Amino acid sequence: MTVIIEKARKKFFQMIDDFGSDPYHLRPHVPEVERWAKHILKKFPEADSEVVLLAVWMHDLGYYPIPTGVDHAVRSEERAKEFLEKLDYPKDKMDKVLHCIRAHRCRDVIPNSIEAKIIACVDSVSHMTEPMYFDMAKDDKENNREFRVYAKMDRDFRDLGAFPEIQNELKELYKNWKKLIKTFEKIDLK
Repeated sequence: MTVIIEKARKKFFQMIDDFGSDPYHLRPHVPEVERWAKHILKKFPEADSEVVLLAVWMHDLGYYPIPTGVDHAVRSEERAKEFLEKLDYPKDKMDKVLHCIRAHRCRDVIPNSIEAKIIACVDSVSHMTEPMYFDMAKDDKENNREFRVYAKMDRDFRDLGAFPEIQNELKELYKNWKKLIKTFEKIDLK
């Protein structure tokens, strides 16, 4: 791991420590994103791995403190820019990292580079290999809300579309998550 990536990693964990808790479960999420990024980077050696790994560690910097009315991708981009400028990171590479961060949700900014597509993909796929969906379902059930997790799973699966081979590889996992959540939804623990 390069020095700047290690500094970004430390900044990420410091953000959580400074907030004092981790209600969005980012502490296990971002290392899982990194694991997937390293896996996918092997398939795309033309991608700039430093840009991807910096974006991994900074794409969720905007979550804390909460609450906020600003999209976390916007706040993450602002915080990453400030961080990278302080380190005199080259502007051309910084712009690539910032695009990855801003576009990782595939909403108002669409990923237009291989690195940004990788970040959008690995952020989404990481949700399939960690307990996030189940945590969302439990929270909704405990708070008597409609299950938001189905829409989240659909968005995540859609965002894998930049890499059809990965989307196809994970189709069965996606279907099984839906099946698991539907079964859980039917259980009445009252």
